[in-house]
Amino acid sequence: MKTYELIIERRQPSCGGKPPKDVQLRTVTTDDPVAYVRSIEKDGQLQVTSADGEIVISLEIGSKRVKYTFTED
Repeated sequence: MKTYELIIERRQPSCGGKPPKDVQLRTVTTDDPVAYVRSIEKDGQLQVTSADGEIVISLEIGSKRVKYTFTED
């Protein structure tokens, strides 16, 4: 299994004083980043891109936008 630094960016409409973007940083161990994201995000179509050693998995459902950026340690 590989270990990744994972940045999760969730964008949402700013209402009720909530910030428009929530960012989390995690360290995860997985063989399949797409399967990891699918275990969290059950709905929607995932868009996967990779460049410069990063795997970026994006999801957009209505006004909800989430981006998972995996960087191998």
